[in-house]
Amino acid sequence: MARCKWCDKGGFFTKVGKEGLCSPCEGTVLPDIERRSNEIYEAMHVFERAQDPGEKRAECDKVIGAAEHLARYEEKGLTTCSPPARLVADEYRGFRRQLGG
Repeated sequence: MARCKWCDKGGFFTKVGKEGLCSPCEGTVLPDIERRSNEIYEAMHVFERAQDPGEKRAECDKVIGAAEHLARYEEKGLTTCSPPARLVADEYRGFRRQLGG
């Protein structure tokens, strides 16, 4: 029997896609993962180019927020971004501490 990784619905008539999600979850979870992953990559790029510590802190906060959101999906066994969101969040927390404020 199939069981959705996100909503945990399962049963004889439940179908899941290749990611292990039922159709309703696939329509909401996958676009959210893509959007949050893009937020992370964009904020990382801005962080790398930024000179102002305040701007760097703001971008760290964006990365951390999006990565923490994605980590909830990873806890359910879904693939989100590479490297895994939990590692990204930890790394940018370290950058944020170095910047202070």
